[in-house]
Amino acid sequence: MTKADDIGDFKVEGISVGDSLLDFFSITEINENIEPNSFKDRDGKFKLIGFYGKFGEYDGIQFAFKPEDKKFIVHGINGGIFYSDIDQCNIKRKLIKKQLSQLFKEAKTLFDDKVVYHADDKSYAISDAFFLDRGSISVKCYNWSDEITKKNGWSDNLRVGAKSNEYNDWLRIPY
Repeated sequence: MTKADDIGDFKVEGISVGDSLLDFFSITEINENIEPNSFKDRDGKFKLIGFYGKFGEYDGIQFAFKPEDKKFIVHGINGGIFYSDIDQCNIKRKLIKKQLSQLFKEAKTLFDDKVVYHADDKSYAISDAFFLDRGSISVKCYNWSDEITKKNGWSDNLRVGAKSNEYNDWLRIPY
């Protein structure tokens, strides 16, 4: 992470909201990694691309983009770390929250926000968010129930991300 005053200055593995994915990946890599089931029940305005494997400190990176955009401009980015122990995830979340608090001293914030997963009341996320003029930065720990893990293959994880206001509005979530 680097010092940032604007969402475009905040980087995850050197990539930020507003960058073109073509500056970092080939068109073949992009097309091979588009997640076909992402937002399948939505209007198609945004799609996700996921790259998994070790990326610096992250186990994977996910990007949101507009499918008709030939420049593949990033509207959302998440770096993820998988955890087998949710307590370790929360230790890392709190450390990153402290670092982000130093970077975004003037940002509006929402800390320790717990959201229960709508399809399973045993699964939840705890989030810390920083609201900037052109978007938001967040760090979240996802704690999936055993049932959701078995059904979907999802692992508990930490996500550090940034989203443009347009992407946040489309998702209909505040961060």
